Amino acid sequence: MGFGRSLSGVTVGLVRGLREPGVRALLALTLALIGCATIAYRLLEGWRWIDALYFSVVTIATVGYGDLAPKTDGGKLFTVFYIMGGIGLFVSFASALSRQIIENARREK
Repeated sequence: MGFGRSLSGVTVGLVRGLREPGVRALLALTLALIGCATIAYRLLEGWRWIDALYFSVVTIATVGYGDLAPKTDGGKLFTVFYIMGGIGLFVSFASALSRQIIENARREK
């Protein structure tokens, strides 16, 4: 199977996955949580909107570049709870979407 066909299969699986109500619900919750975290970091840390969004995404995706970190006690405490809830939610979404992509690939064979 060539790269183009593989990419096409993943794209179709992605689209089909996003049609599933459970996957869409997890995506909506993940995006809502990232939005709330962005607002929280803006208010607690005084970061620019782009920095707050960037840190929210990097944290929930467990990338953790280390270029930004909360300095206030409120920001640090919020981050603890954000990590505990956010990573589980993000992994649930990624897992559900991956499952749909894999199921689509199996159907294509």
